[in-house]
Amino acid sequence: MPVSDKKENRLDGPDTPNAAPLRNKLVLTLAAALTPVLLLSAFKAYIDARDVREDQRKTLVLAADAAIDGAGQSLKEAELLLSLYESRIAAGQCSGTYNDLIEYLPALSNVASYGPNSELICAAVGKPTPTRETRILHDRLRAGGDVTLRSDAFFGNASNAWLFTISRRVVGPAGEFKGVNTFGIRADKLAELMRAEFLPDGVQVSLADQDGRVFGEPLVGPIPAEWIEAVKSTGDAQLFRMDRKEGYNLDVVVKPVGSTNIYAVISRPSYGIWNDIVVRPATSFGLPLLAFAVTLLAAWMAIDGLVLRWISRLTRTVRIYGAGRYQFRAGNSFTDAPAEISSLARAMEVMAQDIDHRDQELKEAIATRDAAVKEIHHRVKNNLQIVTSFLNLQGRQLRDPQAKEAIAATRHRIDALAIVHQTLYQNERLESVDMRPFLTGLLNHLADALGMTEAGIRLVQSYSDIQRDADDAIPMALFIVEAVTNAMKYAFGDDGGEVSVTLAAEQDKVVLEIVDSGLGYDAEAQTSGLGSKLMMAFARQLSAEFSTESKPGEGCKHRLVMGV
Repeated sequence: MPVSDKKENRLDGPDTPNAAPLRNKLVLTLAAALTPVLLLSAFKAYIDARDVREDQRKTLVLAADAAIDGAGQSLKEAELLLSLYESRIAAGQCSGTYNDLIEYLPALSNVASYGPNSELICAAVGKPTPTRETRILHDRLRAGGDVTLRSDAFFGNASNAWLFTISRRVVGPAGEFKGVNTFGIRADKLAELMRAEFLPDGVQVSLADQDGRVFGEPLVGPIPAEWIEAVKSTGDAQLFRMDRKEGYNLDVVVKPVGSTNIYAVISRPSYGIWNDIVVRPATSFGLPLLAFAVTLLAAWMAIDGLVLRWISRLTRTVRIYGAGRYQFRAGNSFTDAPAEISSLARAMEVMAQDIDHRDQELKEAIATRDAAVKEIHHRVKNNLQIVTSFLNLQGRQLRDPQAKEAIAATRHRIDALAIVHQTLYQNERLESVDMRPFLTGLLNHLADALGMTEAGIRLVQSYSDIQRDADDAIPMALFIVEAVTNAMKYAFGDDGGEVSVTLAAEQDKVVLEIVDSGLGYDAEAQTSGLGSKLMMAFARQLSAEFSTESKPGEGCKHRLVMGV
């Protein structure tokens, strides 16, 4: 590639750093504008999920309230009847009392009376043996702090079922402790009283004691102790989630029955995926999310179809105009484009026509100028040749050898100038000179003029494909003429020799070297001659680094290093 003819294709240059595509910027802007709506939808979905969960809890709590009315009423009736029949039971009429009450209390399993020391006085069914828990219950009643107490669940051997007991303290006329009357209540029968016909589908009601044992026909197994503690601490119904090995979960509400240690357990399989707890939040968030996605997709497609497609076509049009094809009619390709882009395309077409018109005018002006400049160079070259002819005539009349040498040196310099002007008017580009043919013609002419072949001196030339400004060609030519002329005058004896001229590009520099294999000289001692001064002047004119290497018997090398 010519050193001075490097051009940058700006249309194919790199993109602007960190420049994001228009589509991405517009879609991100739209997404940012819609994000608050999406966040509000997410918050609404959270509120809906919480509300659905609370509605579910309330539904189960209401079911619990409705279901435990029967059990609570039955326990209250049992306590009331135990109070009303206190004297009969204390008198040992346990069986008669049992027979009278079984019709009204289906959950009643036994009637028993104990003396002051917990000894059994009578029992309607079997002979219940006081357990440790029974004695503790009797001790509390004996202490006088309570009138009626309910026991935890225990297994009754006589009834072969889980039981609760309701015990009432019996006192004498003077208030002294006389014993304890007890009703045995079957847990399974009490649980049956809790099954209301209007319970929601799938809801199961059962009883549990404070140890977590569940009675009736429950869906749940034993109640975890932490659930019981949570209900005890609040005294109100609590909603829990129980994982089942069968692959489904249960929603469980545990609520105390009155102020006792008996708890109602209301359970229902958790909702599947298609239920309010999923559908309502999913709808609250899913529909805005779907609208968000559809909006972005529509914007993406609209930007691509309405903007980017035509921008891409405009880019191709610009490249066509950039290549100099100004006759291309851009408006014909944008008939279906949006009005703004179509207007821009027509404006570009008008701009291209204006540029084409001015381009033609400039080309004509440049052609006229080039013709005039070439004519000037041609006339200068002819005039220089006339001067050379005058110098030749003058030189033939001179007898002084030094004068002849001066005339010959001047003639060679003028010949170099003539060759430069000849090269310029023969070259298509006036602003630059192709150095290879220029230097070849110059050195061949100089070799003939100096008689190098007759003197036995071989000329070696090596030039790279380099172009230089026309303003640099003249001082370079004169520099070479001085160097080669000095070599012919002082470097060689009768045995002849060799002169080498090299022009090459080294990285970002252009190097001219003129080397002779002659006698050499002390370069430091001989710098005051006219030729040396002229060479230094030409080097300064070229803004080049000039150096000379020579030693006696080792030839001489002139080196000129110039910028590209």
